[in-house]
Amino acid sequence: MRRWRIPAGAALVAALLAACGPGATARAAEDVAVAFSAAVADRDGDAACALLAASVAQTVAADAEAPCAQALSEGPVADDLAERAADARPEETRVAGRQAQVRLGSDTVFLARSGAGWVVTAAGCDPRPDRPYDCEVAA
Repeated sequence: MRRWRIPAGAALVAALLAACGPGATARAAEDVAVAFSAAVADRDGDAACALLAASVAQTVAADAEAPCAQALSEGPVADDLAERAADARPEETRVAGRQAQVRLGSDTVFLARSGAGWVVTAAGCDPRPDRPYDCEVAA
């Protein structure tokens, strides 16, 4: 399965996110990030895929050549995400407008506002100095 890079524009978003403090909106983003991690840890692919942005779910399925739920419940990507979910406690949450970044133990999850809630746009992300995040799951 191919790994994804969050575009260079993410550096600008990250800078904007750093200027924002937590609040009810940040807690809502955290809740979705934690729920996604819990679903992956439980190997509940249906629940995990339901929390993804539609374009991300489609990319996951296309890359795995299998339904999204199967890709996030079995195989190498599911294994990596499940391992990261073992310590999925929110450590830092940044929100800027319709974007959020939640650091959970050994994972970084990116989210976007969708309607009245949040959806996961990237997960299994590792920071890289002076480069975009390297993500297991992204569009």
